[in-house]
Amino acid sequence: MSIAEATPIACTLAAGAYEDRLAWIAALNKDALRSHERRDLVLELHYAIEARARVHEMVRNEQSCCAFLTFQLHESRNDICLTITAPQAAREVADALFEQFVAKTPIVSSCACATSASAAKTPAEELPGSKAASVTAVTLSIGAVACGVCCVLPFALPAAMLASTGTLLAWFVSMHLLVTVLALLSVAGAWGWIVWQSRRTRRRPAPSTLVVMAGSTVLLAIAVLWPLIERPLIRALQA
Repeated sequence: MSIAEATPIACTLAAGAYEDRLAWIAALNKDALRSHERRDLVLELHYAIEARARVHEMVRNEQSCCAFLTFQLHESRNDICLTITAPQAAREVADALFEQFVAKTPIVSSCACATSASAAKTPAEELPGSKAASVTAVTLSIGAVACGVCCVLPFALPAAMLASTGTLLAWFVSMHLLVTVLALLSVAGAWGWIVWQSRRTRRRPAPSTLVVMAGSTVLLAIAVLWPLIERPLIRALQA
């Protein structure tokens, strides 16, 4: 038995029937699901042959609300095998999509295709800890650039102002190397954290996080290249 895959990925199941459908599938799994195997976009389920009628009913129901999936049934004397294939368009949500066909307790969610559709439409969210990591990275990068700028301020500030701020400026200059190293470690660590969290949660970073990290990376590059920037800038101020 083969049911052709259809597009677009969309759910036609009424909202009020979501929980009942999940509970029904979970009950079937608890009573009759013997084993299952996942191969990329293919999920293979093996049920006790006694559940033949219920498996066929599930396929009919899922066809009506998840028409983008392909279902294949193969029966033997000992069991009934159901193969579910998801399209390439559902790759990013395949884990959530298949999870509901193997769970033996109801999942707090919608039906399989509703999960797929909603996940595809969900905007990028702030990944755990990413905001703090990006703010720390950009703060240290700004500090590194600021310490470098203090090297050229004596050539731009009036003598009266230098008399009162000279000691403070000298302290900032001496901290340039240390703050730059801290900024380098912070930016690298923040990027690593964001990439790891993105892979772990299968969610894209929020645009605001990427903007902040891009800014901190640019500032870090300026701080690292400051020894090359400093002399031309001093010559320009002296001129």
